[in-house]
Amino acid sequence: MAGGPPREHAISLYGDELEPGALVGDWVIESRVHAGVTAWLYRASHLSTRAPAAVKVVRAEFNHVTNVLRRFQQEADTLRVLRHPHIVEVLEHGDLRDGRPWLAMEWLEGESVDQWLTRRGPFSLAETLTVMEELGAALHFAHGRGILHRDLKAQNVMVIPRAEGFTVKLVDFGIARVEPPEGLSGLTSGGAVLGTPVSMAPEQIRGQAMDARTDLYAMGVLLYQLLTGSLPFEGTSVVEVEEQHLHAPPPHLDERGHAPPALDAVVQRCLAKAPGDRWPDVPAFLDALRAALAPAPDETWAVAVYVDLRFPVALDEHTDADLDARDAALDATLTELETRGWALAMESGNAVLAWRLLPPAAEARVPTLVEARHVADALLRQACEAAGDSVEVRVYAHAALCELNTDAQGLPRLAGGELLRLESWASGGTAGEILLSDALASR
Repeated sequence: MAGGPPREHAISLYGDELEPGALVGDWVIESRVHAGVTAWLYRASHLSTRAPAAVKVVRAEFNHVTNVLRRFQQEADTLRVLRHPHIVEVLEHGDLRDGRPWLAMEWLEGESVDQWLTRRGPFSLAETLTVMEELGAALHFAHGRGILHRDLKAQNVMVIPRAEGFTVKLVDFGIARVEPPEGLSGLTSGGAVLGTPVSMAPEQIRGQAMDARTDLYAMGVLLYQLLTGSLPFEGTSVVEVEEQHLHAPPPHLDERGHAPPALDAVVQRCLAKAPGDRWPDVPAFLDALRAALAPAPDETWAVAVYVDLRFPVALDEHTDADLDARDAALDATLTELETRGWALAMESGNAVLAWRLLPPAAEARVPTLVEARHVADALLRQACEAAGDSVEVRVYAHAALCELNTDAQGLPRLAGGELLRLESWASGGTAGEILLSDALASR
């Protein structure tokens, strides 16, 4: 027939495996991407817009297998309900001329987590948190609509590159379970075991009742995989892997390398054998994961000196000369601190608190702590010379964790912590002497 391919060629495009050029709805098949057990997956483009899509078509041998067709239809129905930024989007679905159902989904230009791990190895902590937060958001969205994924694994999470970093999408809801209205049976028959053994929860292996915590078990398997590059349970047979999921204690992260104890605790709770011992839901899991992966707050250390100028208790009345002596001692103290570059935290008519930051590493703090002792000696000497016998001079020095903020000029300012609680370290002592805290006494 003029204007078209020979009939024999047209028919050959539509065998069990579709050939490039075959038309599926408004989608033109370009290439086969994956040969699944029950379905083919192709890359295709739209007939008019040329937009890419992933087209899934049931294999011919399963075209009359009720359970396969029912689950294929369920995936289409489920994805239509689950419109979410981190769940693959369904574009269209229908049937071929031979009755086989097909499903067109958005084309994801990336690779699965499984492929990433093979190519690059474990994810960094920051990358792991990105995957878990985005995947968790998708899973929580599905759970809120009564849908369990039940086949969450590295192969079903796609990593899509972005200008900065990546995003992830959850795919393959082929064995998802839609919770039925009360009193009705679900799509999966009682006792049926569906899923992938490497990530199946014990209750799923046993064919028992499942809920959101079943998916959270699989999240724990995936989390372990992201961090270590390996599965928590591996074996040479399905039975061996299932036995480990049922009975073996989950391995600790530190068996595969260094990991924060809090992070290991998150994984261990995900992989608890009993659903009641796991995280109750996705938000609780994510909260714990964020806390475990949060950077430790910076521990800011500082050293402070406090100069206390007071009149002797026996001196009932203060002459102008006494007041002048105290002012002179105060001026001498301020001059010495300014000369040495110490910052003022507090100043009154009879006392001064000054401070200096310490390096983060303990061994690097030693020179500054030694300097603080020299400063304390100099302050005592200068203040005593200026005050004479009219004023009692006491000098205190201490190092501790502190809290900082900034002043109007953007300079660091002592805002909290033990150094501002003077009663804890700057009291007592003998006039004319220096009282060093334990942090400085050995320097």
